[in-house]
Amino acid sequence: MSMFTRFTTSRNTAATVIAFGLAAIVGTGIVLVAQSRRDFDVSARKYSFRVSGNNNAEIRVMQNDLVHVTFTSEDIPHSFTIEDHADSHYRIMRRAEPGKAVSFDFRADTPGRFRFYCSLTIDDKCKDMQGTLIVETKP
Repeated sequence: MSMFTRFTTSRNTAATVIAFGLAAIVGTGIVLVAQSRRDFDVSARKYSFRVSGNNNAEIRVMQNDLVHVTFTSEDIPHSFTIEDHADSHYRIMRRAEPGKAVSFDFRADTPGRFRFYCSLTIDDKCKDMQGTLIVETKP
């Protein structure tokens, strides 16, 4: 068997294995769903968060969305924090200095309501800054 024949046979075998694998996945009812990307601008200022220009500090997405957040502070350093504990699957802590944006991504893979807040103690009222991440289950 020539080198070309062995290469062609190997390539055809690999394609056949991939084709059968895909048929098996489709045959078992597993369907791949396109995931959306959701962009949010979150700004912090004494003593509240604004999400994409709204005073309502709420990020609402669907389960499995890729969430992209650009976080800024307008006055003093602030943080965007979601702690990982019993009622929260997410563990996010990003700090922004005034005028210096911080961007980050996460997959919204767990449905529910999750509180985000400023965890810094520069000012006593920072602890009152909070918002909600709402991850809705896809129908």
